[in-house]
Amino acid sequence: MKWVKKALNILAAVSLLSMASPVFADALSGEQLYKNPGRGGCINCHGEGGNVPVIPLYPKIGGQTEMYLFNQMMDYKNGKRKNGLYMTMETAMKPFSEEEVRAVAKYLAEGEWPIK
Repeated sequence: MKWVKKALNILAAVSLLSMASPVFADALSGEQLYKNPGRGGCINCHGEGGNVPVIPLYPKIGGQTEMYLFNQMMDYKNGKRKNGLYMTMETAMKPFSEEEVRAVAKYLAEGEWPIK
């Protein structure tokens, strides 16, 4: 009987983990992170898909390679990139983890974004 109780505990733990996985995956959705105003709000400056910036000075980032985007965002996050807009980007990137930066980079790189 002890093994039955142990098996039921393991089954319950596995069930809870499988229910949590979609929530965790959703938390790392590049699209959600890109659009979330509480976590940088990239869309507020770079626009839909990264190619409709609110001012011409902001770069069009949709469709760039994933590695390029990841490296640029991590450099801002880590204070290694200093250009005319670096303070805004340093602040915007602070709340993102490395995994989240990777998810945003992947989202922007994989989309079929029109360039305007």
